[in-house]
Amino acid sequence: MPAHGAAFVTTLPLGADILVDGVNVGRTPAFIDLLAAGKHSIVVSRVGWAAQAATLQVNVGQVALLTLTLSRAAAPTRGFGALDVRGSPAGATVFLDGVKIGTIPTTASKVSAGYHIVTIVGTPSERTTRDVTVYPDTTTTILITAGLGEGPAADILEPAADYVPASAIAVSGAQVTIKFRGQELRCSLGSRSYTLDGKTGLLSAAPALLDGKVYLPRSLLEHIAGAHRGQ
Repeated sequence: MPAHGAAFVTTLPLGADILVDGVNVGRTPAFIDLLAAGKHSIVVSRVGWAAQAATLQVNVGQVALLTLTLSRAAAPTRGFGALDVRGSPAGATVFLDGVKIGTIPTTASKVSAGYHIVTIVGTPSERTTRDVTVYPDTTTTILITAGLGEGPAADILEPAADYVPASAIAVSGAQVTIKFRGQELRCSLGSRSYTLDGKTGLLSAAPALLDGKVYLPRSLLEHIAGAHRGQ
């Protein structure tokens, strides 16, 4: 029997960097093989989220399971900074918190400090969404390539409260529940998995929480609301 074990590490939200005994081994979710039996120090971190640390016991020939829930890191809430968005393809449309601000490359010179959602849309169906933190009196530059996500080009994250009453939206930790017109949606912040009326599926982009508002893909919100909203 080998003198090693393994670990499966996942986080909510996904995509956190994993350090095992100080060595970067990838991003969550990840299967980590050939770990020496014994205790290991695990640290997971993601930009905009507070790092989490844990001690993991690995046994010979077994897979240790570890799930960590990240919390939003404290973010600046006063002042303004600039946001420089670059990437590909050139000319792709750039949305900031659901509002079009230009095409790649573009710079928004006055953006309130704090968390924001950037979405770029190429043609005919390329799109990618990312969280970004803007700091006061600083230019934040991000590089994004369209087409890494799924869904139609127009499917961007928008506030759920723009489509359904705020009273229909409930947030408990990372869990989001929307009950509207006999429908029930259940999903989690940072995860693309969702359940609508008992049927599971994958969202085109993971839900996000910004300034206390839940953001969900437009296509799903329009489906729940039963009507299209104009730009």
